[in-house]
Amino acid sequence: MDDPKRQHRQRILLEIETAIAPGRDMLRGIAKFSGEIHRWDLHHNAGNWALHGSISGPSHIEPLSPDRQIDGVITRIYDEAGRERAHELISQGIPVVDILGDHDDRSLPLVHTDDNAIAKVALRHLSEQGFRRFAFCGINDTRWSDQRGKSFTREAEKLGVKTSSFTVSKSHQEHDQRDAKRIEEWLKTLTLPLGLFVSCDHIAPLLLNACARLGITNPEALAVVGVNNDTVACNVCNPTLSSIDAAHFEIGYRAARLLNDLLEGIPQKSDTILVPPSRLVVRGSSGELAISDPLIARAARFINRNAGSPIGVDDVVSSVPFSRRELQRRFRQVTGRTIHSSILEARMTIAKRLLKNPEYTIDAVAELSGFGSRQHFAKTFKTQTGVTPAKYRQELSAR
Repeated sequence: MDDPKRQHRQRILLEIETAIAPGRDMLRGIAKFSGEIHRWDLHHNAGNWALHGSISGPSHIEPLSPDRQIDGVITRIYDEAGRERAHELISQGIPVVDILGDHDDRSLPLVHTDDNAIAKVALRHLSEQGFRRFAFCGINDTRWSDQRGKSFTREAEKLGVKTSSFTVSKSHQEHDQRDAKRIEEWLKTLTLPLGLFVSCDHIAPLLLNACARLGITNPEALAVVGVNNDTVACNVCNPTLSSIDAAHFEIGYRAARLLNDLLEGIPQKSDTILVPPSRLVVRGSSGELAISDPLIARAARFINRNAGSPIGVDDVVSSVPFSRRELQRRFRQVTGRTIHSSILEARMTIAKRLLKNPEYTIDAVAELSGFGSRQHFAKTFKTQTGVTPAKYRQELSAR
């Protein structure tokens, strides 16, 4: 006779907010697993979502009404009330899998990103960019953020470097009201150049905006790396935000698989699964090497921001209080490159990015990357890469 557990489709409650990318990515991973086993009915409850919590409670997610039976739950436990409710459900025979880990209760099944591994990726990247001083900015009273900060500090200490740390308010309503000034005062205490790791993408704009107000160039004087690779949030930052992809799709998939095992009574070696980050996506906030001279950093920042326009060495000279000869000398001394070669390198970076998109013609790429004519662009591109722009695009599409 068939197992009675398999006589009905199982109703699975998903308590996951969708306002930012991690929640949506985890839901996609859960949906993929559900589609593979073909016996779950998913019920999604996004709750009354707040960015990182508020005075009245983090997400206000409530269970389905008592008359709607559920067989299992995947949730994000933010507070003591959520933890207690999870234990209550488990006591009723309803398995619960947490995908946040913002508590110390190791008895609850958990699938979460590996915060220690994330911190190591951030430090390695910032070190490779030439930074020898580091800082961390996290969210107050948030376990996963604290864990990332502690790990980042610990890894930096292995390099003989002490790390300055700072936290913003857990309630996002207070960011503009109180944190902006505090961030500026903290940034003023830091010795530049410096590599800054922020615990998630959505607090990075607070830091980047403060840098802009203080005249700190990003990334030459202060590079920033976030977490989550929320492509919308990262690409509307100024500069665009480098970010670590925390593999939330994989977290969702593995959480669903763990819940299915619990429903089937399959013994687990451990109820805690840590998923390593999948990749680091380098964007404008950390894409350049560290520059210790603030005026040379300003000149480099001018190049990076304006390389898509028909600028020349004289335009760069006009951005700083140096003579042409003095700037050329100091620029090469500090960066190891000439001003002209830096402009060319920045334009090549733009061109390669645009060539990945087939909607841009070669003529459009030439104009948008600052080369002007197609002929000049094609000749320069082949000199630098050994292939024509068209061949480069063809090779990209074949990968």
